[in-house]
Amino acid sequence: MKVFRRLTPRLKTLTRNSVLAIGVFDGCHLGHQKILKSLIDRSRRLGVASGLMTFSPHPDRVLNHKKIKLIQTEQQKLEWLEKQGLDYCLVLSLEKDLAALSGQEFARRILGKQLGIQEVVVGQNFRFGHNRQCGVRELRQFGTRHGFRVVAVRPVKKGRTQVSSSLIRNYLEKGQVERAARLLGRPYEILGNIIRGRGLGRTLGFPTINLKTQNEILPPGVYQSLVKIGNTIFRSVANIGFRPTLAGRRSSVEAHLLDFSGKLYGRQVRLYLLKKLREEKKFPSVEALRRQITADVSRTRRLFQTRGRRSSES
Repeated sequence: MKVFRRLTPRLKTLTRNSVLAIGVFDGCHLGHQKILKSLIDRSRRLGVASGLMTFSPHPDRVLNHKKIKLIQTEQQKLEWLEKQGLDYCLVLSLEKDLAALSGQEFARRILGKQLGIQEVVVGQNFRFGHNRQCGVRELRQFGTRHGFRVVAVRPVKKGRTQVSSSLIRNYLEKGQVERAARLLGRPYEILGNIIRGRGLGRTLGFPTINLKTQNEILPPGVYQSLVKIGNTIFRSVANIGFRPTLAGRRSSVEAHLLDFSGKLYGRQVRLYLLKKLREEKKFPSVEALRRQITADVSRTRRLFQTRGRRSSES
Protein backbone atom coordinates (compact mmCIF):
# COMPACT_ATOMS: atom_id res chain seq x y z
CA MET A 1 0.00 0.00 0.00
CA LYS A 2 1.39 3.38 -1.00
CA VAL A 3 0.88 6.21 1.50
CA PHE A 4 0.64 9.86 0.43
CA ARG A 5 0.37 12.90 2.66
CA ARG A 6 -0.20 15.57 0.02
CA LEU A 7 -2.34 16.01 -3.04
CA THR A 8 0.07 16.28 -5.96
CA PRO A 9 -0.50 16.15 -9.74
CA ARG A 10 1.41 12.86 -9.97
CA LEU A 11 -1.18 11.15 -7.75
CA LYS A 12 -3.70 11.01 -10.57
CA THR A 13 -1.70 8.33 -12.38
CA LEU A 14 -2.61 6.00 -9.48
CA THR A 15 -6.01 7.34 -8.46
CA ARG A 16 -7.62 7.87 -11.89
CA ASN A 17 -10.74 5.68 -12.23
CA SER A 18 -10.07 4.07 -8.84
CA VAL A 19 -12.57 3.40 -6.06
CA LEU A 20 -12.07 5.56 -2.97
CA ALA A 21 -13.40 5.34 0.59
CA ILE A 22 -13.39 8.48 2.75
CA GLY A 23 -13.40 8.74 6.54
CA VAL A 24 -11.35 9.02 9.72
CA PHE A 25 -11.49 5.24 10.35
CA ASP A 26 -10.21 5.49 13.93
CA GLY A 27 -10.19 1.98 15.35
CA CYS A 28 -10.97 0.28 12.02
CA HIS A 29 -14.03 -1.23 13.70
CA LEU A 30 -16.76 -3.48 12.26
CA GLY A 31 -18.47 -0.55 10.53
CA HIS A 32 -15.21 0.49 8.87
CA GLN A 33 -14.55 -3.12 7.91
CA LYS A 34 -17.91 -3.29 6.13
CA ILE A 35 -17.06 -0.14 4.15
CA LEU A 36 -13.64 -1.49 3.18
CA LYS A 37 -15.10 -4.85 2.14
CA SER A 38 -17.48 -3.03 -0.19
CA LEU A 39 -14.57 -0.91 -1.46
CA ILE A 40 -12.30 -3.89 -2.18
CA ASP A 41 -15.10 -5.93 -3.77
CA ARG A 42 -16.09 -3.09 -6.11
CA SER A 43 -12.51 -2.25 -7.10
CA ARG A 44 -11.80 -5.88 -7.97
CA ARG A 45 -15.02 -6.18 -9.94
CA LEU A 46 -14.06 -3.08 -11.92
CA GLY A 47 -10.39 -4.08 -12.20
CA VAL A 48 -9.13 -0.78 -10.76
CA ALA A 49 -7.12 0.43 -7.74
CA SER A 50 -8.67 0.82 -4.28
CA GLY A 51 -7.81 3.64 -1.91
CA LEU A 52 -8.75 5.43 1.28
CA MET A 53 -8.72 9.13 2.09
CA THR A 54 -8.32 9.60 5.83
CA PHE A 55 -7.35 12.50 8.05
CA SER A 56 -4.68 13.30 10.63
CA PRO A 57 -5.00 14.98 13.09
CA HIS A 58 -8.58 13.93 13.85
CA PRO A 59 -10.90 16.54 12.26
CA ASP A 60 -12.69 17.22 15.58
CA ARG A 61 -9.35 18.18 17.12
CA VAL A 62 -8.64 20.67 14.35
CA LEU A 63 -12.08 22.08 13.63
CA ASN A 64 -13.88 21.79 16.98
CA HIS A 65 -10.91 21.76 19.38
CA LYS A 66 -12.16 18.56 21.03
CA LYS A 67 -9.73 16.57 23.17
CA ILE A 68 -10.37 13.22 21.51
CA LYS A 69 -8.24 10.23 22.47
CA LEU A 70 -7.63 8.04 19.45
CA ILE A 71 -8.21 4.28 19.51
CA GLN A 72 -5.16 3.61 17.34
CA THR A 73 -1.86 5.25 16.60
CA GLU A 74 -1.34 6.20 12.97
CA GLN A 75 1.14 3.33 12.63
CA GLN A 76 -1.47 0.83 13.85
CA LYS A 77 -4.12 2.19 11.51
CA LEU A 78 -1.87 2.13 8.43
CA GLU A 79 -0.64 -1.39 9.21
CA TRP A 80 -4.23 -2.61 9.56
CA LEU A 81 -5.33 -0.90 6.34
CA GLU A 82 -2.46 -2.43 4.39
CA LYS A 83 -3.52 -5.90 5.52
CA GLN A 84 -6.96 -5.30 4.00
CA GLY A 85 -5.43 -5.11 0.53
CA LEU A 86 -5.69 -1.39 -0.25
CA ASP A 87 -3.53 -0.04 -3.06
CA TYR A 88 -3.09 3.45 -1.65
CA CYS A 89 -3.94 5.66 1.31
CA LEU A 90 -4.14 9.47 1.39
CA VAL A 91 -3.45 10.83 4.89
CA LEU A 92 -4.49 14.48 4.77
CA SER A 93 -4.78 17.32 7.25
CA LEU A 94 -8.02 19.31 7.30
CA GLU A 95 -6.20 22.46 8.29
CA LYS A 96 -6.17 25.61 6.12
CA ASP A 97 -7.47 25.31 2.54
CA LEU A 98 -8.99 21.83 2.63
CA ALA A 99 -11.23 22.55 5.63
CA ALA A 100 -12.53 25.73 3.98
CA LEU A 101 -13.79 23.98 0.82
CA SER A 102 -17.53 23.71 0.33
CA GLY A 103 -18.87 20.23 -0.31
CA GLN A 104 -19.30 20.98 -4.02
CA GLU A 105 -15.76 22.35 -4.34
CA PHE A 106 -14.35 19.32 -2.54
CA ALA A 107 -16.19 17.02 -4.94
CA ARG A 108 -15.24 19.04 -8.03
CA ARG A 109 -11.66 19.98 -7.28
CA ILE A 110 -10.43 17.04 -5.20
CA LEU A 111 -12.47 13.97 -6.16
CA GLY A 112 -13.18 14.88 -9.77
CA LYS A 113 -10.32 17.03 -11.06
CA GLN A 114 -7.28 16.15 -8.91
CA LEU A 115 -7.93 12.46 -8.27
CA GLY A 116 -10.25 11.42 -11.12
CA ILE A 117 -12.16 8.97 -8.91
CA GLN A 118 -14.63 6.54 -10.53
CA GLU A 119 -16.54 5.57 -7.37
CA VAL A 120 -16.67 6.82 -3.80
CA VAL A 121 -17.64 4.48 -0.94
CA VAL A 122 -18.73 6.07 2.35
CA GLY A 123 -20.79 5.29 5.42
CA GLN A 124 -24.45 6.26 5.28
CA ASN A 125 -23.87 8.96 7.92
CA PHE A 126 -20.89 10.53 6.10
CA ARG A 127 -20.65 14.35 6.31
CA PHE A 128 -18.22 16.59 4.45
CA GLY A 129 -17.55 20.12 3.24
CA HIS A 130 -17.12 23.32 5.25
CA ASN A 131 -18.86 22.92 8.63
CA ARG A 132 -19.88 19.39 7.53
CA GLN A 133 -22.67 20.97 5.51
CA CYS A 134 -23.16 18.06 3.07
CA GLY A 135 -24.15 14.41 3.30
CA VAL A 136 -24.60 11.41 1.04
CA ARG A 137 -27.49 12.95 -0.92
CA GLU A 138 -25.39 15.98 -1.88
CA LEU A 139 -22.37 13.76 -2.62
CA ARG A 140 -24.46 11.81 -5.13
CA GLN A 141 -25.60 15.03 -6.77
CA PHE A 142 -22.02 16.27 -7.02
CA GLY A 143 -20.90 12.90 -8.33
CA THR A 144 -23.38 13.11 -11.20
CA ARG A 145 -21.95 16.52 -12.16
CA HIS A 146 -18.29 15.65 -11.72
CA GLY A 147 -18.04 12.11 -13.03
CA PHE A 148 -18.12 9.64 -10.11
CA ARG A 149 -20.65 7.25 -8.59
CA VAL A 150 -21.40 7.01 -4.87
CA VAL A 151 -21.97 3.89 -2.76
CA ALA A 152 -23.34 4.41 0.76
CA VAL A 153 -22.86 1.58 3.27
CA ARG A 154 -25.35 1.12 6.10
CA PRO A 155 -24.06 1.20 9.71
CA VAL A 156 -23.27 -2.05 11.51
CA LYS A 157 -25.24 -3.00 14.62
CA LYS A 158 -24.38 -5.49 17.34
CA GLY A 159 -27.76 -6.27 18.83
CA ARG A 160 -29.37 -2.85 19.24
CA THR A 161 -26.03 -1.06 19.47
CA GLN A 162 -24.71 0.84 16.46
CA VAL A 163 -20.96 0.44 16.09
CA SER A 164 -19.07 3.74 16.34
CA SER A 165 -15.61 4.97 17.28
CA SER A 166 -17.02 7.25 19.98
CA LEU A 167 -18.79 4.36 21.71
CA ILE A 168 -15.63 2.21 21.55
CA ARG A 169 -13.62 5.07 23.10
CA ASN A 170 -16.18 5.30 25.88
CA TYR A 171 -15.97 1.56 26.58
CA LEU A 172 -12.16 1.59 26.59
CA GLU A 173 -11.84 4.59 28.89
CA LYS A 174 -14.05 2.72 31.37
CA GLY A 175 -11.93 -0.43 31.04
CA GLN A 176 -14.77 -2.34 29.36
CA VAL A 177 -12.39 -4.02 26.93
CA GLU A 178 -14.66 -6.99 26.16
CA ARG A 179 -17.45 -4.70 24.98
CA ALA A 180 -14.95 -2.70 22.92
CA ALA A 181 -13.59 -5.90 21.35
CA ARG A 182 -17.06 -6.93 20.17
CA LEU A 183 -17.37 -3.67 18.21
CA LEU A 184 -13.76 -3.67 17.00
CA GLY A 185 -13.94 -7.28 15.87
CA ARG A 186 -10.72 -8.00 17.76
CA PRO A 187 -9.11 -7.25 21.17
CA TYR A 188 -7.90 -3.72 21.91
CA GLU A 189 -4.21 -3.42 21.03
CA ILE A 190 -1.52 -1.29 22.66
CA LEU A 191 1.65 -0.97 20.58
CA GLY A 192 4.96 -0.16 22.25
CA ASN A 193 8.62 -0.88 22.81
CA ILE A 194 10.06 -2.64 25.86
CA ILE A 195 12.06 -0.33 28.10
CA ARG A 196 13.90 -0.84 31.38
CA GLY A 197 11.72 -0.46 34.44
CA ARG A 198 12.56 -0.24 38.15
CA GLY A 199 12.71 -4.04 38.50
CA LEU A 200 9.99 -4.03 41.16
CA GLY A 201 8.07 -6.88 39.55
CA ARG A 202 11.11 -9.12 39.76
CA THR A 203 11.53 -8.42 43.49
CA LEU A 204 7.90 -9.53 43.95
CA GLY A 205 8.55 -12.76 42.05
CA PHE A 206 6.62 -11.61 38.96
CA PRO A 207 9.01 -9.95 36.49
CA THR A 208 7.32 -7.69 33.95
CA ILE A 209 8.05 -6.07 30.63
CA ASN A 210 7.53 -2.30 30.67
CA LEU A 211 6.15 -0.58 27.58
CA LYS A 212 6.74 2.83 26.12
CA THR A 213 3.74 3.55 23.92
CA GLN A 214 2.13 6.30 21.87
CA ASN A 215 -1.36 4.88 22.33
CA GLU A 216 -3.61 7.49 23.89
CA ILE A 217 -6.20 5.27 25.60
CA LEU A 218 -4.57 3.44 28.50
CA PRO A 219 -7.41 2.22 30.72
CA PRO A 220 -6.21 1.72 34.33
CA GLY A 221 -6.56 -1.72 35.84
CA VAL A 222 -5.31 -5.30 35.81
CA TYR A 223 -6.12 -7.39 32.74
CA GLN A 224 -5.97 -10.86 31.30
CA SER A 225 -3.91 -10.19 28.19
CA LEU A 226 -1.80 -11.48 25.34
CA VAL A 227 1.61 -10.16 24.32
CA LYS A 228 2.88 -10.59 20.77
CA ILE A 229 6.62 -10.21 20.16
CA GLY A 230 7.62 -10.95 16.59
CA ASN A 231 5.61 -14.04 15.68
CA THR A 232 5.42 -15.38 19.24
CA ILE A 233 2.36 -14.88 21.45
CA PHE A 234 2.62 -15.06 25.24
CA ARG A 235 -0.19 -15.33 27.75
CA SER A 236 0.11 -12.55 30.28
CA VAL A 237 -1.30 -10.41 33.07
CA ALA A 238 -1.11 -6.68 32.31
CA ASN A 239 -1.17 -3.78 34.74
CA ILE A 240 -1.90 -0.22 33.64
CA GLY A 241 -1.69 2.56 36.19
CA PHE A 242 0.43 4.17 38.90
CA ARG A 243 1.32 1.13 41.08
CA PRO A 244 0.22 2.97 44.26
CA THR A 245 1.50 0.31 46.69
CA LEU A 246 5.02 0.80 45.27
CA ALA A 247 4.84 4.62 45.32
CA GLY A 248 4.59 4.93 41.55
CA ARG A 249 4.54 8.50 40.27
CA ARG A 250 3.83 7.97 36.58
CA SER A 251 1.28 5.89 34.77
CA SER A 252 2.92 2.79 33.36
CA VAL A 253 2.02 -0.14 31.12
CA GLU A 254 3.55 -3.48 32.11
CA ALA A 255 2.85 -7.16 31.64
CA HIS A 256 3.95 -10.35 33.36
CA LEU A 257 4.47 -13.08 30.76
CA LEU A 258 3.32 -16.47 32.00
CA ASP A 259 5.95 -19.23 31.80
CA PHE A 260 8.68 -17.03 30.32
CA SER A 261 12.05 -15.83 31.50
CA GLY A 262 14.57 -13.82 29.55
CA LYS A 263 15.51 -10.30 28.44
CA LEU A 264 13.50 -8.53 25.76
CA TYR A 265 14.64 -4.91 26.02
CA GLY A 266 14.12 -2.83 22.90
CA ARG A 267 11.70 -5.25 21.21
CA GLN A 268 8.44 -4.02 19.75
CA VAL A 269 5.39 -5.42 21.52
CA ARG A 270 1.69 -5.70 20.82
CA LEU A 271 -0.33 -5.97 24.03
CA TYR A 272 -3.92 -7.20 23.67
CA LEU A 273 -6.31 -6.56 26.56
CA LEU A 274 -8.82 -9.44 26.82
CA LYS A 275 -10.64 -9.06 30.14
CA LYS A 276 -10.44 -6.71 33.11
CA LEU A 277 -9.66 -8.60 36.30
CA ARG A 278 -9.88 -5.76 38.77
CA GLU A 279 -9.19 -2.10 39.45
CA GLU A 280 -5.72 -1.02 40.48
CA LYS A 281 -5.60 -0.20 44.20
CA LYS A 282 -3.22 0.47 47.05
CA PHE A 283 -2.54 -2.52 49.31
CA PRO A 284 -1.58 -2.23 52.99
CA SER A 285 1.77 -3.95 52.41
CA VAL A 286 4.04 -5.33 49.70
CA GLU A 287 3.21 -8.84 50.94
CA ALA A 288 -0.51 -8.18 50.44
CA LEU A 289 0.27 -6.99 46.91
CA ARG A 290 2.28 -10.17 46.25
CA ARG A 291 -0.66 -12.33 47.37
CA GLN A 292 -3.02 -10.40 45.09
CA ILE A 293 -0.70 -10.75 42.08
CA THR A 294 -0.50 -14.49 42.78
CA ALA A 295 -4.30 -14.61 42.73
CA ASP A 296 -4.40 -12.54 39.51
CA VAL A 297 -2.01 -14.94 37.79
CA SER A 298 -3.98 -18.00 38.96
CA ARG A 299 -7.25 -16.49 37.76
CA THR A 300 -5.69 -15.60 34.40
CA ARG A 301 -4.49 -19.18 33.92
CA ARG A 302 -8.02 -20.45 34.62
CA LEU A 303 -9.49 -17.95 32.15
CA PHE A 304 -7.10 -19.09 29.43
CA GLN A 305 -7.97 -22.73 30.15
CA THR A 306 -11.68 -21.90 29.81
CA ARG A 307 -11.03 -19.97 26.60
CA GLY A 308 -9.03 -22.91 25.23
CA ARG A 309 -11.85 -25.37 25.97
CA ARG A 310 -14.39 -23.11 24.25
CA SER A 311 -12.17 -22.85 21.17
CA SER A 312 -11.73 -26.63 20.93
CA GLU A 313 -15.47 -27.25 21.39
CA SER A 314 -16.39 -24.79 18.64
